[in-house]
Amino acid sequence: MKKIILLFVVSLAVYSCEAPKAKEQNIKSQAAAQIEYHITDWERSKNHTLAVIEAMPEDKLDFKATPEVRSFAFDIKHMVGGNYGMMSNALGVEAPKFDAESIKTKAEMSQAVTECYDWVIKSLGEFDTSKNSEMIEYFGKFKLTRARAIFKVYEHQAHHKSKAIANQRLAGATPPGYVLFD
Repeated sequence: MKKIILLFVVSLAVYSCEAPKAKEQNIKSQAAAQIEYHITDWERSKNHTLAVIEAMPEDKLDFKATPEVRSFAFDIKHMVGGNYGMMSNALGVEAPKFDAESIKTKAEMSQAVTECYDWVIKSLGEFDTSKNSEMIEYFGKFKLTRARAIFKVYEHQAHHKSKAIANQRLAGATPPGYVLFD
């Protein structure tokens, strides 16, 4: 009986030492998978954004449905600037300099989008997920974890791309269909 109790105690001790390691490995594995999901989504969004720009007539880039809203071009450029600034903050890395005012043509806009999304994707791939739970601040008032901030940057770009698409439709252009899985 003593041998059975001793075996049980030893097994329990071994399990209690190994369980936290297994849990930590599982958390790391989940964090790595989440980054891969982010990268897949950003790749898809990059391709969709480029298709949206391509579908907009060059002479309609500055179209505004009403005077108080942003133009198609403004929303795309704002999205690019936001991707750089917000993702830089989310990941704790320095973003490249971005001059929205220098972008005048569809070709320049497409190039800026490509460079920006490629930087985001590269930076996500290099992100140390052990920093996921670090708290950061946006706009001097919003506090959230780095992991949550990564989601918020994606949400921001989706919002402005949607606004640009609304302007695109009102300008008489037909945007490409949305691709949710690809």
